[in-house]
Amino acid sequence: MMLKSPRGSAGIPWRWIVAGLLVLLLIILGVRAAAAENLGPGGGTRIIVGDEVIGDYRLLVTSAPNPAVVGPVTFVVRVSDLQTGAKVRDAQVEVALALAQTGQSVRQTATHADAGSEIDYAAHIPLEQEGIWDGVVRVTGAAGSSEVTFVQRVTAPRSYATVILVGIPFLAILVVFGAMWYARSGERKTTQS
Repeated sequence: MMLKSPRGSAGIPWRWIVAGLLVLLLIILGVRAAAAENLGPGGGTRIIVGDEVIGDYRLLVTSAPNPAVVGPVTFVVRVSDLQTGAKVRDAQVEVALALAQTGQSVRQTATHADAGSEIDYAAHIPLEQEGIWDGVVRVTGAAGSSEVTFVQRVTAPRSYATVILVGIPFLAILVVFGAMWYARSGERKTTQS
């Protein structure tokens, strides 16, 4: 079945319209899947402390994603011995965050589980409110203790409404121009034969 153009020549086949709608649906579903992943594209790593001597240990502390958005934020801590430089794997590592505006606080022990390597400690903390969170990383072990304070800014989840609002009209224009090209190429073939 084909749509007829005003001039009476054959128009756009239904399969092209259905194909265009399927492409549009896939684009929308792809954008939603990208929005659901917090550590996806654009979710880099923020270095809170870059391999510095703090207290009785040398620490490397990072957070991801950067910028942090509402949802899970991962804090990774690497602890090294000051004297030998060896990685400390038996320390007690805790990450605590507090949102001053509401008084909400979260605290979690960082472990080697899901840290990405056997020498790092990781805490995957769900931060469900945007705002400025005051953070503390505490490390306690045989050599002593260390404490790092930092500020973690958490923003609202990224909105893909703009991409969709711009993308849909763009795709519609693209489909219209494609249909016009297809119809004109059909007219040329008809006049040539």
